[in-house]
Amino acid sequence: MNREPDFESSADMRLLELQRTSPGLVAPERLAWESRYAVDSTPGIEVEAEAAAPHGAMLALTVTATPPGNVIPGTVVTYALSLANDGAQPATGVFASVPLPGGVTYRLGSLQVNSRAASDDAADDLFGAGLRLGTIAPGGRSTLLWKVGVRMGTKPLLTIPQVRARDAAVIGGGPLVVERKGTMSAFSGELVAADRAMFEPQPLIPVDIPADELPIYELDAEEEIVFEAADAALSNSVVRVPEPKPEPEPEPVLELELEPEPELEPEAPLPPPREAVVLYGGLDRSTLAFFERIFNGSKDPTILQHCIFAGALACASDADGNDDLGLRAHLAAQSQILHRVSLHEKLGKKEPIGEYAGTLMATVDAIAAHPVREPRAQGADRLALVNELHEPALVVVRKIAEERDRWDFVKARQLTLALQAQRVLLDDDARAAAIDNALRSYAQHAMTVLQKLFVRLRIDRTTGVLFQTDPALDAAARVLLAACARAFAN
Repeated sequence: MNREPDFESSADMRLLELQRTSPGLVAPERLAWESRYAVDSTPGIEVEAEAAAPHGAMLALTVTATPPGNVIPGTVVTYALSLANDGAQPATGVFASVPLPGGVTYRLGSLQVNSRAASDDAADDLFGAGLRLGTIAPGGRSTLLWKVGVRMGTKPLLTIPQVRARDAAVIGGGPLVVERKGTMSAFSGELVAADRAMFEPQPLIPVDIPADELPIYELDAEEEIVFEAADAALSNSVVRVPEPKPEPEPEPVLELELEPEPELEPEAPLPPPREAVVLYGGLDRSTLAFFERIFNGSKDPTILQHCIFAGALACASDADGNDDLGLRAHLAAQSQILHRVSLHEKLGKKEPIGEYAGTLMATVDAIAAHPVREPRAQGADRLALVNELHEPALVVVRKIAEERDRWDFVKARQLTLALQAQRVLLDDDARAAAIDNALRSYAQHAMTVLQKLFVRLRIDRTTGVLFQTDPALDAAARVLLAACARAFAN
């Protein structure tokens, strides 16, 4: 027999039931997930009924970094991402994306997925659109490990993981911040109009860092040249305005007792013309149409096609169109070499990339500053491009000239990027500004790709590395081509 009232219930529960039954309300049923009591067949004995089993998939996301903070340039930081399925159903269609923070470089070959080494293509997916992890069973776990090298900078390393799955909830995984230690030293080639986060050169060791905490990774001679070239070529994207020279103070006029005849004031001497190393180039309609077909076609462009495009954007002539330094002839020879790589790839040849470096034909050691003046007029079907080489870029170019015996494929690309146009001469200010911004953006992405290419060439010394793709660089090229096409439109 059921007992009325149920004195084993709490006073609050009895009061709540009394308030419901007095106006005739029916007591609500308990939910499936709530603990409840049932009456056994034996009168007077109550047992706790089994709670309903949980249902659905639930992923718990955890991200850690080692060391967790106080890092300095050259430190290797190991990141670990863990996904645990705490639900009762499998989590399907799981993708993980962890954009690389600014100021770091991924160490090729360090990615591990579930304790197994993964390819660099998988790392590109992880740091880009997302790496497919497949299905995680109930109670299962998927782990990712990768390493990055810390470059110079003052901003902390911010990592924001993103995980998506089909019919699964994701909990945890907030932003992870790795703080830097102390104040970093300044980098050469100050940049005002562009973000240097991805292109900062390796710094000197700050004086306040103890000797036992020196970076565990140092650049060798070849890597230093690459980072110096990236820094120097990118510094050209800033148009430096010369400081106005003070006008000479007029000489005081002596006051005489007799009124002298009025004297004509001498004309102030004209300031001398500004001197700089300024090179000019051009992009005509037919060349523009050729690259539009390449970058807007059905196939994804390759790094090799970007190398050819960089040669078309390079500036090699003086204001009169003369090629006294042989830069134009050098770029033409490099273009033929790159097209030969494309032809050999179609024939199934995969040869050492050292066979396609060519020779340094230009006399870059003769580059010198001259008075800056307007170039000769360009035709209606040609855009006039300009590149002013500042001192950081000149240092790199001269170093390449001094080491002619070490000329290789990477240095050929460095010289081409150093000559790449940074602005356009156009009467329409709005269209000119759009092209200038697109040129700077494309140069920044090209620097990153060149650094990646340099590292990959240490593993694969064949032309196969030139047929990889880079979606970010492709997008920057399309924006630049579209801006140039609008400049030709009436």
